[in-house]
Amino acid sequence: MINLLRRIRRNTMTENKPDLYLVYAIGEVVLVVIGILVALQIDNWNENKRLRNIEQQYLLSLKEEFNYNKIELARVMNLNTMYTDYALEISDHTGPENPEITEKEFEDMAMGAFSAEVHYNPNQGVLDEVISSGKLGIFNNDELKFALSSWGAVFEKALWQERTHETLRVQIVEMTRVNGNIRSMTFEMGEPLNIKPTKFKRGNLQLLRSEEYDNRVVAFILTARSLNDYSYAKVGEEIDRILMLIEDEIDD
Repeated sequence: MINLLRRIRRNTMTENKPDLYLVYAIGEVVLVVIGILVALQIDNWNENKRLRNIEQQYLLSLKEEFNYNKIELARVMNLNTMYTDYALEISDHTGPENPEITEKEFEDMAMGAFSAEVHYNPNQGVLDEVISSGKLGIFNNDELKFALSSWGAVFEKALWQERTHETLRVQIVEMTRVNGNIRSMTFEMGEPLNIKPTKFKRGNLQLLRSEEYDNRVVAFILTARSLNDYSYAKVGEEIDRILMLIEDEIDD
């Protein structure tokens, strides 16, 4: 098209037609400008397509990551419920009178309730990469961008409640160490740990007659319930919201 215009322009010059020459010269410029704009549009389209492909890759990875986090949260909540149930059994036997359970029964309950911490540790590798590399801006959905950037704050609130709960667990274990018999309590695990039976007469049942022990066990139960019913529940809701937003952005 440009070559045709150039030939016409040359002919108008030789035929001494300056007005037509000017028209065709302008047409030539317009065609060049249009060509540049089309090239820029194609470049923009290619770049947008490239960014969309990157966005889709991250969306799929984030979906996998948050699905794992949802499963892990359910596992931790189930463990917390199990530990709390053991603590509830213990609380049924605390009081000033002699407890109506054996040393072994109490020790089994105490080991079930207080031998391990409750800790939710989600996978955040993909999310950390997205945020640290500045790639959060590639996502088109503003609500999703806000949810991903706010995830850390939601998770941190649950961690705070976890720390409070863990402090109580450690206090109960420490009270058992000072006023009870840790060797007797852990003897059931003696074979893998190579722990021999205790040679001391003091057992652990006297802990059940301690008001301080009772208070700590009850506080342990309350923080455990708050952890599941509020803190972890909020985390679960946020995971579901993020997964829903991610799903909406994934191309079919």
